[in-house]
Amino acid sequence: MLHKTDVAALAGRTLSRRQLLTLWDVRFRSYDAVSRVALDLANAGLTTVPDFADGGIDGEVRVVWLSEDDAVLSAGEAEAPREHVPGDRTRAVPRAGSVDGKPDTAADADTGGRGEDPVGLLPQTAMRVGVLPSAGGGVTSITPGGSLPWATGIMMERGYSQLPVLDDLGKLRGVINWASIAHMHATGREPTVSNALTSEFHVVEATAHLLLVLPFIQAHGFVLVRDDAGELTGIVTTADLADEFVAVAGPFFTLGEIERRLRRALGRAYGEDDVRKVHKDPRRHTVDQLMFGEYIRLLDDEQRWKKLNWPGVDRAHFVGLLRHVKDVRNTVMHFNSASLSAEQLGLLDRFVGILRSYEPDLRHGIV
Repeated sequence: MLHKTDVAALAGRTLSRRQLLTLWDVRFRSYDAVSRVALDLANAGLTTVPDFADGGIDGEVRVVWLSEDDAVLSAGEAEAPREHVPGDRTRAVPRAGSVDGKPDTAADADTGGRGEDPVGLLPQTAMRVGVLPSAGGGVTSITPGGSLPWATGIMMERGYSQLPVLDDLGKLRGVINWASIAHMHATGREPTVSNALTSEFHVVEATAHLLLVLPFIQAHGFVLVRDDAGELTGIVTTADLADEFVAVAGPFFTLGEIERRLRRALGRAYGEDDVRKVHKDPRRHTVDQLMFGEYIRLLDDEQRWKKLNWPGVDRAHFVGLLRHVKDVRNTVMHFNSASLSAEQLGLLDRFVGILRSYEPDLRHGIV
């Protein structure tokens, strides 16, 4: 890891996000990695413009003093390629390991300066359209002079609700869907692809914020997705959103249940003296104020483990599972739930099953 003086020496430099991350021996912008780099920069009084956490990995950023960044924001300097969202203003992310927004030097000492996200912290990254598999899954299209029966046959065979219509040069001419085909027949026009065209659709960039695109998908049932070169790369439909909700929300809510049950069990077993042994900050008194990683340190002690009174559970095995859960949690908090392997998903299900057995919800018979 870079020494603070080495980090300060970066002030004024312009380099790619990839080059910046390499200085910390980081290849991917995982949640932990982004938090660590941002924390080290902030401790040296620095930040980047635009934010290194967003944008293309080979896009350039400038390392500036925090006061300089504030001046830039006050002057209204654009931070391309960051997208502008009405009412949004770039601001520094609160330091991980802080209490009431104040620096927590004890947390830094415990984690080697790397910092960690507090329990309950929501993701700090925007979810982009491009994270959906269907956005880059390719498109099946037809030409304006193509066979309408062929098009409807493909739509029925593959369960499509629409097909883009591209000319011989690959230019988008419109879309046909079941509604536009029905309207063509209802108005007595000749049944051709050209007569079934509709202009009621939207084309969005793969880098667009998914939440801002949702109204278009709700209105038309789909959006077409294109890359930076303007080429169509996929179609995102309401069905794709439902699939993604299961993929993203499932692990998210399972982890929420794990945190809730674990926090409740630990809060009942451990008091202020135990908390102080894993965190020296006098402002932290209860388990609720600990980070997820500090749960591991709390339990990774034989004498404290006995206080939990969970007979039949091996401490070393449980703590080992908890460490793996923490790694999965970091992935989910960076909105990468869809990239979880079957093994990781199985780990969450098994671990929450253990907690349900030893820390059940007894009221209303809910477990």
